[in-house]
Amino acid sequence: MYTTMELRDYLLIKPEYLGPGFNEHCEDQLRQKVEGTIKEELGIVMSVATVWRADHGKLQDDTGLVMVPMGYTAVVMQLTKGEIVDCSCVEVTQLGMFGEVGPVKVFVSRSHLPPGWKYVERDVDSAGGAAYVSEEMGLAIRVKSNVRVRLIATKQDGDRMWAIGSCQDLEEPLLGPPRT
Repeated sequence: MYTTMELRDYLLIKPEYLGPGFNEHCEDQLRQKVEGTIKEELGIVMSVATVWRADHGKLQDDTGLVMVPMGYTAVVMQLTKGEIVDCSCVEVTQLGMFGEVGPVKVFVSRSHLPPGWKYVERDVDSAGGAAYVSEEMGLAIRVKSNVRVRLIATKQDGDRMWAIGSCQDLEEPLLGPPRT
């Protein structure tokens, strides 16, 4: 799920930042540029741990900017098909539930819930609201519930990552909301 990687990127620095504070400015600009972005085939860059200049910068003739190659160690979130994750439910609809694992949205269709789970809408004033309820187990999935799901598909879409999950797995009895 989380891994550290050594990555490289280029920064374009204005000439006014050359001189004292150059290294700190490069670190700050790199963090702003890459944290929270998706690197194709790698995942989401959650945080930059260490930064170093990979080489001397080169002046671009047309723009007057200095192109500086940077290296950095980053914590990257990688979600893969078949992985089991804990997500927090943020929305319940008749079609299924939406959860979040960090910045990643996970959708679990009602057809991917175990048999016996029913969609109900209860009075919002009595802390109800929309939920999936299992009468036989005495459990419910509602907003702010924690749910363990197996990812069956992931997709990177521009600057976002999506996943489809399932709580229906005969070999893994711990999927779904926590049992008390």
